[in-house]
Amino acid sequence: MVSKRPSVLIVDDEPVVCDLLRDELSERGYLCTTVLDGDSVLAKLATEDFDVVLLDIRLNGMSGMAVLQEIWLNHGNTAIIMITAVNDVDTAVEAMKHGATDYIVKPFGLDRIDASIRSALETKPVTNKPPTEIEAIASGVEARFDPFSSYSKMVTQDTIEIARQLGIAEEEIQRWAAAKAKLISERDSAIKSALSKLERSPLAQRIMGMTELYRHTPESNESQN
Repeated sequence: MVSKRPSVLIVDDEPVVCDLLRDELSERGYLCTTVLDGDSVLAKLATEDFDVVLLDIRLNGMSGMAVLQEIWLNHGNTAIIMITAVNDVDTAVEAMKHGATDYIVKPFGLDRIDASIRSALETKPVTNKPPTEIEAIASGVEARFDPFSSYSKMVTQDTIEIARQLGIAEEEIQRWAAAKAKLISERDSAIKSALSKLERSPLAQRIMGMTELYRHTPESNESQN
């Protein structure tokens, strides 16, 4: 039995961006449709179902944020990923509050887009329940950083500072911070475990040994002088 290809609606006012995303994502197995303005999004959704919408904020006619709210309210099973040049925490927070599953700042990598789509598909069905305020803030802050980098502590600290400025209860902030710290710890443990297994691999040891040998050869030493 052939599985259904995930359908993606790409929305951007720049045709070159639409064409790039359509071509690349089609090669990765997605069924892609493109539109250039907000009004066309709602027209498409009125006649077709899409698993994911990749949505720009700055659109001709109806704004991307207005489109986001319409999709969130009327198409609850459609995941919405914001792709925008607007690198602003407040805008990202607002987008996450109104149903966006991710907020990706241009310029972006295709692997990042692909990973976000796959994550959205894995967590379906999407509900209309918005994230808590502090979850939305964290998503907004995280949009400025690579989520797989060493910036996790910076994201946490920025989130806490913004939450306090917005008057969120300290008890809720600390509860969120504790949960975030646990997730980071579990991720770090998983990474260390994977590295430990790799180091015990004969092939990895051989590669590492060859690298160490190269570092100490006369040729390599001369190249460093």
